[in-house]
Amino acid sequence: MKVIETNIANVWNRIDTWMNSGDKLVSSEKSVVFNFAWEFQKEFQNDISFIDFETSLFQNFSDGQFIDLYIEFRHANKEIKIGIEFKYPNKKQNNSNHTETRQKIINDIKRLNWLVANDKIDIGCFLCLTNENNYVNNGRFKVATNFLTHHEMSYQTGDFLPENEKYIEKVKSLTDINFHWKYVQLKKDKHVITDGKYAFLKPIFITKDQIENTSTYAQHGIAKSGADSVLLG
Repeated sequence: MKVIETNIANVWNRIDTWMNSGDKLVSSEKSVVFNFAWEFQKEFQNDISFIDFETSLFQNFSDGQFIDLYIEFRHANKEIKIGIEFKYPNKKQNNSNHTETRQKIINDIKRLNWLVANDKIDIGCFLCLTNENNYVNNGRFKVATNFLTHHEMSYQTGDFLPENEKYIEKVKSLTDINFHWKYVQLKKDKHVITDGKYAFLKPIFITKDQIENTSTYAQHGIAKSGADSVLLG
């Protein structure tokens, strides 16, 4: 598993280098997904048995039934199923809707936890970049105040991830979730993105490494009752 996580992180670093050196600017989230998939397939084509965009893996889960990128990867004589979600809040003329996007970021992480817990995938990964400070700084939010993505924010193993009336699923985190943003600095008690840079989130990986047996499943409240099972308190 760690080898595959390293492979993903290395390709993500390549996208980072493109964007922050000016060698290649990626204009949209879909373009980020495509470029990542292209680079990953190019480097590991002998190990990939299947790769596709917008694969249907969810049933009755908020924010749609598709995952951005799905990969089946051969490693140590096993087929490892990988699901990756991407976000790219991009300030052009106006800021993105950070209130909504913060919620979507956390919900993507919830969705990955659900997929891993229900054996739809073996590794979940969340990748994000942005040029907007609202995502890296802990601001005074009036809406969705518990959906937080700022630098050094964390959700611990077994924590319920944020929910509200729109993103209703109750999901506990299978692993520690840490938001560590590159190219962020502290100015006047606020985290801001370094001028001229895109902040890249260190990849967030979701696996069962910390919950490998049935007793630990019970400790973390994971109910497995078929395709529509959820994580319960």
